[in-house]
Amino acid sequence: MNATLLGYVDPLSVRAGGEIRLMVSATSGYEVELLRLVHGTDDPRGPGVREERVDIPIDPQPARIQPWPAGSYLSAPAHPALDVDTFTVTAWIMPTMTAGGRPRAIVSRRANGGWANGGWALGLTGDDRLAAWAGPSDEPLVTTDTPIPCDRWTFVTAAFSPQGVALEQVPVPEWPVGSWRATASYDGPVDVAASGIPVQVAAWQGTACFNGRIDRPAIATPAGVLARWRPVHGSEGVTDDGPHGLTAVAVNTPARGVPGANWTGREIDFRLAPDEYGAIHYHDDDMTDAQWEPQVTVRLPDDLRSGVYAFRLRAGHDELSIPFYVRPAKPTARVAVLIPTFTYLAYANSHGTLEKAGPDGLDYATTVQHQWAAAHKVCSLYDLHRDGSGCYYASRLRPLTTITPTYAGPFGLWNLSADLCLIDWLEHEGIAYDIVCDDDLHSEGVAALADYSVVLTGSHPEYYTAPMLDGHEAYLAGGGRLMYLGGNGYYWVTGVSPEQPHVIEIRRGHTGTRGWEVPPGETHLSTTGEAGGLWRHRGRAPQRHVGVGFTAQGGRGRGRPYHQVPLTDGRGAFALSEVDDLIDADGLVSHAAAGMEVDRADPSLGTPPHTVVLATASGFSDHFQLAVEEVLTSNSRQGGTVEPRVRADLVFLECPHGGGVFSTGSIAWCTTLGVDGYDNPVARVTGNVLRRFLDPTPLVNSAGPR
Repeated sequence: MNATLLGYVDPLSVRAGGEIRLMVSATSGYEVELLRLVHGTDDPRGPGVREERVDIPIDPQPARIQPWPAGSYLSAPAHPALDVDTFTVTAWIMPTMTAGGRPRAIVSRRANGGWANGGWALGLTGDDRLAAWAGPSDEPLVTTDTPIPCDRWTFVTAAFSPQGVALEQVPVPEWPVGSWRATASYDGPVDVAASGIPVQVAAWQGTACFNGRIDRPAIATPAGVLARWRPVHGSEGVTDDGPHGLTAVAVNTPARGVPGANWTGREIDFRLAPDEYGAIHYHDDDMTDAQWEPQVTVRLPDDLRSGVYAFRLRAGHDELSIPFYVRPAKPTARVAVLIPTFTYLAYANSHGTLEKAGPDGLDYATTVQHQWAAAHKVCSLYDLHRDGSGCYYASRLRPLTTITPTYAGPFGLWNLSADLCLIDWLEHEGIAYDIVCDDDLHSEGVAALADYSVVLTGSHPEYYTAPMLDGHEAYLAGGGRLMYLGGNGYYWVTGVSPEQPHVIEIRRGHTGTRGWEVPPGETHLSTTGEAGGLWRHRGRAPQRHVGVGFTAQGGRGRGRPYHQVPLTDGRGAFALSEVDDLIDADGLVSHAAAGMEVDRADPSLGTPPHTVVLATASGFSDHFQLAVEEVLTSNSRQGGTVEPRVRADLVFLECPHGGGVFSTGSIAWCTTLGVDGYDNPVARVTGNVLRRFLDPTPLVNSAGPR
């Protein structure tokens, strides 16, 4: 699968006056223009496509096809001490898929251009037998007769000398029946000359990448260890315990914080038993930095308006939009829209969304770029690697093929395309706003929000780091006002690599609505060390912050309207001014105001006691099922027709110093704002709340006419 146009930007979030770089891989010449995005889709229920061209000179470099260097491995520098002719290579290995007819490296020093130029390697043949290579032949010098099985630990050694090579493989543990223990040897001249060639673990010269785990790889001579590598937990570095300090660089972020061959299970936090977490899990489809050369570099105007922008590329009939987000040089509005870029990264390129049947029976066309991503196993955090293991890391330094203004998955608009419905509504209402991104909140904390009277979320702010939650709480504690206009937010514990801020990480744990589950001993994030999984299991359920939290998912099911709840003291009534009992519209997701994924209030999970439930959407079909973390014992009564917790609650609560929170508890909410020419109950409620939140009068005991 080839794509005519592919690309990504760096950075995703940039201030006006800053520099943005566009990386493009193209098979032929193309044109580029800069657009400000307002609304992305032409669905007849909405306002149609709305965008503005920005007049700025753009001069792309000549078109070129850029490489796709997928696969993770370690690379350690060459050193004269390694230039010996008698040495032994050792490692514990656990392949996680068969070699599939292609050799796979374990430890190597192979010259560029092939074996004819020198080097040696220990690896697996295409039929999974242990093998040793040394120049000048492309064929292994020796192989064992017994294949090494997948998903089992094996200790492997290769003893090189000028007179031959000896191989050994030993199962760990070894059983009395079915053992794959084997030895093999080659007697004859061996040329292992590799002066100046770096050592690579799990690859040779960035190719033949291993799928599986390699634990404590080492090179030794009869005089002692020359090098032995192990991960440095809390750092991207891989240290060398040998005498020469040959620290290795991890390429494309292989998975760390995974148990080694000697893991006892007594600890599941790698920080408490680092000697039992010496393994790294490599994949031949890992990719966290494509390292493409910029084809366009633009210095944005100092007075460029804050907003959602995109480079629009055209080559003949092919077209591609690559979005990014512009913050002002300094705040220009009282309202900030917090773009959930970490959630965008988590979903980007998701293979599961290639299915086409939607809730309304329509086919949702996928782009050639999205199909390319699936064909090349460019994984989202919902996908599995080629070996069947879950994808722990996602990066913005690669094409994000589903983060476009027009993207519609099998359930309707999603991520950016849904959030543009909010941008469009603000434009229609004439409400000035600035853009802030998850990246900014994570790196700056509350300072990213502090200058704004009101902060609006997108439709699905699902992935949150601890610094983001801290900033969120500090903003509300200081009198800030938050409108949570989405569903299933603040859900997954997310980490950001301090040394690779373009990479986010999750470990899905053993509960929650998830596309995969971590193996035993891998619940802690390698980037931060903290326990992964759901924030509710860390005592920070979203109910504590915004009054509601994830309760049900509907997929293809049609959504439901909200019905108002009688208010006992009038608090929060301003939200419902001039709104009839039914709060609904034929939205672009789930055809309703409450749909796809919905949240409920629950004091047992932390909903503050003074929270006011303004309206509730209930009566969902059994397409909507209670979230799995709520189900203790399996039964057939978890659907929307029988389970009262399958609902969406619209809530308001006051916060210290005159602040407050309004939460909708529905992913579908934003996509209804522009329906019927923006004249619908959802738009009126949202406008009522935003106008009141912009009024500096404290919100405590805020009452108003129904």
